Amino acid sequence: MGQKNSKIQITETDKAVLQLKRSKDEIHRFTKRTDILIGSEKEQIKQLIKNNPKTYKNNNKIRLLLKRVHYQEHLLQQASDQLINLEHMLANIEFKLIESQFMTGLKKGNDILTKLNKEFTNIDEVISDVQEQMAYQNEINDVLANSVVGVNSVEDQIDKELDKLEYELNPPNKIEMPSTKELPSLREKVEPNERDTTEESHNQERIALSS
Repeated sequence: MGQKNSKIQITETDKAVLQLKRSKDEIHRFTKRTDILIGSEKEQIKQLIKNNPKTYKNNNKIRLLLKRVHYQEHLLQQASDQLINLEHMLANIEFKLIESQFMTGLKKGNDILTKLNKEFTNIDEVISDVQEQMAYQNEINDVLANSVVGVNSVEDQIDKELDKLEYELNPPNKIEMPSTKELPSLREKVEPNERDTTEESHNQERIALSS
């Protein structure tokens, strides 16, 4: 009798490792895309500041763009931390004991990636829809408020960063000190006429004292 072909059994742990690898590949892909997006949006902010030198702080598009950059950086960090946590769970704990937690964590990581995917919507499209803009801005404010501690702190931080960007774009003019090339030297040579006058003055002083 021929020997039956032995089937390779794929355990739940194997499936979890595969899902985790797929999620890691996704986060790496999104990291590259989001880094490019963030760089592009920062350049856009600088250009808007140049175009609105006096009103840039009150420009809603500029403020939203800068918040969006922070929001994207926060999502990337959050997704990365989530994957590291899941890797730690798989490496150190028996999968059966943490299967439910793992799947919940994996879903959370995928939800973050879904949010990141929405970030590639053009900012002008977001602003054009008032309701979408309000909902999006509220979501960003909530996320940043929790990471920076308070909505007012977020707005203060945005103001400081805008000031810093404006300073980088328009550094104050350097105060130029006047040249000293044309000024006379402190130790000028005494001209012959001046020397004769000085000696004559000393001689008159001596005569006055002796009389």
